[in-house]
Amino acid sequence: MQAQYCLLVSMLAGHLWAPGLLQAQEVGHRSASASVSARAPAPSVVVVLAGGGAKGFAHLALLRKLEQDRIPIARIVGTSMGAVIGGLYASGLSTDDIERVVGGLDPSKVALDQLNRLELPSRTRAYQQKYPVELEFGIKNGGPSFARGVSDGQRFLALLQDLTAHVPPNVDFNDLKIPFRAVATRYRDGEMKVFDRGALHLAIRASMAAPAVFAPVEVDGETYVDGGLVANLPIEVALREGADVVVASYLAGGIDEAKSDAPNHALVVANRMLDILIRQNEKRNLALLRPQDVLVAPALADIGFADFNRAREIVQRGQMALGTVQARLTQLKADAGGVESLSKTELSFDQREKRIVAIEAQGHQDVSAQFIQEALAGLLGQEFKPKEAERHIDALYTSGYFELVSYSLAQVQGDQYKLVVHVREKPYSPHFMKSTLGFSTESGGVTQFTAGFGYRRPWLTPSGLEFSLDARVGTQSELAARLYQPLGAGWSAETGLSWDRNYLPLYKSVIDKDDRSNIKLAYYNQTTRSLDARVVYDFERKANIKLGVTSSSIQQTLDTASELADTGSRTDTLRFNGLRAQVQIDQLDSLSFPTRGFYLNAIYEQGISGADYFGGRLSAKWATALGPHIFNFGFNWAQDKVSLNCVKCKSPSQLILGGFQSMGAYRMGQLVGDQLAHLHATYMYRLTDGGLLNQKTFVGTVLEAGDVWNAGDTLHARYSGTLFVAVDSKIGDIYLGAARGSGRAYNLFLQLGRRFSF
Repeated sequence: MQAQYCLLVSMLAGHLWAPGLLQAQEVGHRSASASVSARAPAPSVVVVLAGGGAKGFAHLALLRKLEQDRIPIARIVGTSMGAVIGGLYASGLSTDDIERVVGGLDPSKVALDQLNRLELPSRTRAYQQKYPVELEFGIKNGGPSFARGVSDGQRFLALLQDLTAHVPPNVDFNDLKIPFRAVATRYRDGEMKVFDRGALHLAIRASMAAPAVFAPVEVDGETYVDGGLVANLPIEVALREGADVVVASYLAGGIDEAKSDAPNHALVVANRMLDILIRQNEKRNLALLRPQDVLVAPALADIGFADFNRAREIVQRGQMALGTVQARLTQLKADAGGVESLSKTELSFDQREKRIVAIEAQGHQDVSAQFIQEALAGLLGQEFKPKEAERHIDALYTSGYFELVSYSLAQVQGDQYKLVVHVREKPYSPHFMKSTLGFSTESGGVTQFTAGFGYRRPWLTPSGLEFSLDARVGTQSELAARLYQPLGAGWSAETGLSWDRNYLPLYKSVIDKDDRSNIKLAYYNQTTRSLDARVVYDFERKANIKLGVTSSSIQQTLDTASELADTGSRTDTLRFNGLRAQVQIDQLDSLSFPTRGFYLNAIYEQGISGADYFGGRLSAKWATALGPHIFNFGFNWAQDKVSLNCVKCKSPSQLILGGFQSMGAYRMGQLVGDQLAHLHATYMYRLTDGGLLNQKTFVGTVLEAGDVWNAGDTLHARYSGTLFVAVDSKIGDIYLGAARGSGRAYNLFLQLGRRFSF
């Protein structure tokens, strides 16, 4: 209505001033026609912006051109990335701001929600170490349930909400600086949905919910996915909106449809079918173009969906494409005749005084409202600031319980507002499951394998009681059950019981302490049973302290004559009850391939009944990087002391070195004792960044010094050097390497998935 009013005023003004203008023209230009009494009204120009991921930066060139030529835009209609660019521009952001902010994104972190490890709670980081395979799933409605996309799209949603903070939470899109429409696909029936009101950031996010890439979005009880499925180039919507002239920015220009990837596997076929679907609806819309309409089609065939780092180049290609339609744009400029833009004053909702006086949680089912409210309690009583709200929302999202988290503001009175937090829990909540795989082999040494399963059931009570179960089978087996109860203000309590069994080699060095040869005599099983309870204090995801009691039984059983190991019995058993204290500081950005930060883990364990046992562990690592050059330095120290009430019994040893980054020239378990000292330095060169999924590839070397020995024996410093290639894979670390050490020790190894440790 406001746009029509402005147009009417312009027309009336033209009629009122026309005689004077014509008289002036007759004086200055005798050849001009004296019969022209008024300028024709400027045509209604509707801009259509197609979807296409990073290719959408080409839209900025068109918007800049229309702005420079003062061609008034009556409406913007966008799909997917076209909705992102168009919606932000329609809300009042400049093309320069959009290019700077959106073009500066790291697609792996923002578009695909790949979280920095330091953003995760301490318990989540520890869980990742046990289950490096990122796939999480669960059981819902009697069947398996998985994430609804590679990315939840949370980080991009938060960015959109921040960039549109100046827009009221429930706005008529006709009231934006430029009227706007976002196109999405309704999930239940595949019908096209044209958003013309509501939360602008949600409409944009729904329009770009690419199937299997971004999770769908729920708006007013309906689920929506990417609008590209029904109208990737929504010319039909522009015509329905009454466009006199359609100016369409088409991103599939230059694509050779005769070429396609060979159908080698299901993912290629599925991607191709989706591409065919999009191309077909684009052709249907292209057929609707009329002679007066303008089509801009930059050559972007070699640009990928996630090439956000090429934003400037893509904009330049869009600029080049404008040359082919320059005549039509010049005509539009002439038709506009210098008419002022019909765009409205930029909205300024973010400039109002707003103070948060209440927090309300919506959409939660299993997670308690109290947990959500406490996570955002720092905003209560404070002046609302979008960046601060985004930080708290992000902390809530990284708790791991939610697929999407957003917020809106509801006015209570005057400058007092209620923060309404909208959450959508994981589709498989409250049953969280993960799996783990591990395989390791070395020349003349030990081949190990394991397959595991982890189950978590949080929110058994509103206070957050959680049950977890871990099970593994293979050369390392495990069965463990735990209960976790948050107590508030950083405190929590844990208790659990576990059974572990490792199948370990027995080397000749056990008999001859001065002989570290790789002669393997036998294998033995080491079984550990334990029951523990502890309290934990967490320092805001940076460090934690654990204090508790434990009851343990450690048993070793040889599979051959025990005399080989010079033991007095075939089975050795150690039982004790004790106190356990642990301090852990974990500030590494990656557990296996850290580029910055440091790590410290100190454990003290003291028996108070049963065997007179003392155990101590101290590990540290520091990481830094210069471009692709990565340096890690660290040390390990450990000691076990046991006094048994028998003459011939011997304490089962728990300290072992051997294998990659653990004196790599020696076999796994080749160095054994009750005293351990180990220094290591690793250099890695990053060969590739791993593309969109961030699976980096490295080559590197490890230099090590250390040994394991028994109390009363002499420490013999030993050395090892390793060359390796590695991949930071989504299924776990992959290493292939060769090592050489003192005493002509050597090793070749391959390691996949979960690390093996003793």
